[in-house]
Amino acid sequence: MRIGRSFILLAAAVLLVGGCTAAEAEDDPRRPPRSIAELSTAEIQSRWWSWAASSRPATNPMSDPDGRFCADNQPADAWYLAMPLGGKAERRCAIPQGRPVVFPVINFTGTKDECAAKLAGAEGKVMLDSTHVEGVERMEPTAIRIKGVEGNPVTQKAGTVETYGCGLWVRLGPVPGGTGTLTVDGTAGSLSLSVTYKLEVDKGKV
Repeated sequence: MRIGRSFILLAAAVLLVGGCTAAEAEDDPRRPPRSIAELSTAEIQSRWWSWAASSRPATNPMSDPDGRFCADNQPADAWYLAMPLGGKAERRCAIPQGRPVVFPVINFTGTKDECAAKLAGAEGKVMLDSTHVEGVERMEPTAIRIKGVEGNPVTQKAGTVETYGCGLWVRLGPVPGGTGTLTVDGTAGSLSLSVTYKLEVDKGKV
C-alpha cells in the first residue's frame, strides 16, 4: 500500500494551526504533535543539527550512501531525515508508525549575516511520488546550539557550539502505513542538493 495523499496534507499542518481554535487544532488529525509543531525554529534547528553532529562521517546520516544509517541516534518523539553533504543521494528508510518526520530542504549554519546571505537565494521543492508537498517553512537566521561528537562533519569537535541556523524546512505529522518515494531538492546559488528516500512506514516499530 502506498502512503498516498494523506501524507501530503500533513506537511501544511503547522501552518494550518494558526487559523484554528484550540479545540479545532487538538482534534485535527493533520496537526503534528504539539511537541513538534510548537517547537520554535531555534529548537527545531538545534535538535536536528545536534542529531546530524552525533556521529562521525563514516556513519553520518548526511553522508549515508543508501539509508543504512537512517535509524541511528533518532529521538523518541520525531524522525529526522537528512540532505546529502553535496550532490545527490538515494536512500531507503523505514519510519516507525506514529512518528512525526522533520527534515531540511536546504539548511545552513554560520554568522547571522552569512546565513541571511545564503538563505536569500534558497529555493526548494518536495514531492511525494508525483504530488507536490506543501508546507515548506522558511526559517530565518536564528541563534542555535549544536552538540556534537569529536570529528563530526558539522562542527568537527566534541561539545556544544553556538552559531546561527537558517534554511527551508518541513515538519510532518505521523504518516500512515505504506510505502512512498519522497524527493527533496534544494538550491542556493551554486549549491544544489537532492535526495530521494524510498520510505516504508513500519507498523512494528514505535
